[in-house]
Amino acid sequence: MMLRNCQKGSTMIEAIGVIGIIAMITTGIFSTVSKVYDRYKQTAIVQQIRDLQKNIQMRYSAAADYRDLIKPNIMTTLIKERVIPFDMVSGDRVFHAYKGDVQLSGTQYDYTIVFSDMKKSACIDLLAMDWTVNNTSDLIKLKAGGKTYSWTGTGTSHKLPVALKDAASMCKDKSSENVIEWTFQ
Repeated sequence: MMLRNCQKGSTMIEAIGVIGIIAMITTGIFSTVSKVYDRYKQTAIVQQIRDLQKNIQMRYSAAADYRDLIKPNIMTTLIKERVIPFDMVSGDRVFHAYKGDVQLSGTQYDYTIVFSDMKKSACIDLLAMDWTVNNTSDLIKLKAGGKTYSWTGTGTSHKLPVALKDAASMCKDKSSENVIEWTFQ
């Protein structure tokens, strides 16, 4: 009788050990999947910006005047015309991969894309990204964290590209505080 009780006790300890190992493996898998999904969203957000940039330039290329982007119902028009990528639209709402709002505005010579509610890691990656293609860029200004960056870095602006350490200091832990504005021509 005494022998059986000892065996049951060791079986309970083994079961607890197995449960602990399974919990650690599950935590590791969840962490890895979460990181992969986050990287996917960051890649998606870069593609969304590039698609918006390309589509806006194509739509307004003949006139080269972007003032229509400040009209009250322009988002509805751009959704109908498929200027805004389908993965950024839900009803009349336009949002980016992290579900924050997207706003557009324009002047006669340039237009601005604004993404709000950015996760800190995505904010850092987007700010520190190299926005040049073949040593040129349509990006003329980038604003975030109360700072403005341009290629010349003159006046009140800092020089593009944004250094990684500067991007890290501008992006906050609270997503609602991270807003990035890209101005293209």
